[in-house]
Amino acid sequence: MKNINFISNSQIKENKNLEKFFKFAFLKDLNIYCSILNGNFYIDSHNYYPIMEKDLNTFPDQFDWQNKRDVFSNKDFKENFFKNKKDYKEISNAFILGTSPGNNHYRNIWTFLIRLNFITEKEINLAIHRNTSNNVRNFIKFFLNEKKIKVNKYIYLDDGFYFCKNSQIPSFLKNIEVIKFYEYLFPSSSNNKENIYISRRNAKWRQVVNETDFLSHLEKEGFEILEFENLSILEQIKKIQKSKKIIAPHGSGLTNLLFGRSNSEIQVVEIVQNNIDKELNNIYLKYKEISEYKKNQHYFFGADLAGNDLFRYIKTRNLAEGQHIGSKNIRQNPYFKNFIVQEKEFKKLITNFHKR
Repeated sequence: MKNINFISNSQIKENKNLEKFFKFAFLKDLNIYCSILNGNFYIDSHNYYPIMEKDLNTFPDQFDWQNKRDVFSNKDFKENFFKNKKDYKEISNAFILGTSPGNNHYRNIWTFLIRLNFITEKEINLAIHRNTSNNVRNFIKFFLNEKKIKVNKYIYLDDGFYFCKNSQIPSFLKNIEVIKFYEYLFPSSSNNKENIYISRRNAKWRQVVNETDFLSHLEKEGFEILEFENLSILEQIKKIQKSKKIIAPHGSGLTNLLFGRSNSEIQVVEIVQNNIDKELNNIYLKYKEISEYKKNQHYFFGADLAGNDLFRYIKTRNLAEGQHIGSKNIRQNPYFKNFIVQEKEFKKLITNFHKR
């Protein structure tokens, strides 16, 4: 069995035969560049980690997000790749943007959509995952219209592997670059005086099940109740840009903190589960890390966990969440439970938070 070769940035720079497969897009104002791989390569529509056709080279410095290179050490992955690669579906002349196969808002904003900025052609065929929501598709269309880029054809990827012929795929940005880039693209409002509560009442998990007990108190204290899934991405961005104080259960709506003001201009209270274990700690910290980078204040409010019948809901409808997260994980992992807050304590927090 052949091996997949991991090629570093330094190896690319030292080898003209490797360097010729890359072109570079550069944002001078922020000193950020993106390398774009061109040629014939294989990808899977979950990790979007390209493997070159000829020499089976791959490039972790450009395409490794969340340690996705670990997939190459998986025996089943290797056996599947080397046995079946001649039978993979083929697409050609495509720009592989990719999107989250589970249509996760955080992952789409953080990992994939930012790379729209590095399309250098005026006409393209754009490849995204078939599970991409209309909300994300509309944002893509808006963004490309602003850049005056014409999409001749959208290519919708199913789950699995593809052979991409004469195509290109942009590298993934580092976290700090993503934050800087969004600040540059969407300058924040100077008039951020609104207070908002982001509800997850229609989400599949991490709903606050006793939310109706305190919504009137939120409104009394001047908080607008919002459901971000009912807003376009641009509307979500504008709401965050105008917000001073934000209360929300842990969820992808807080991804939009990327677009808010900096330097203590925003205060956030995030509802999370009590007694977070080590396994979930990094997941629960991801939105607070955005606030910390932007030097805003970010607090946690601990809630008790409540079950739901989500597994039955997903199983009967064969939804993407069940396929990409795993049914066992959904049943057992506390991350996919709902929240119950202590009403008296939470109302007190709302009142005190409003007075700050």
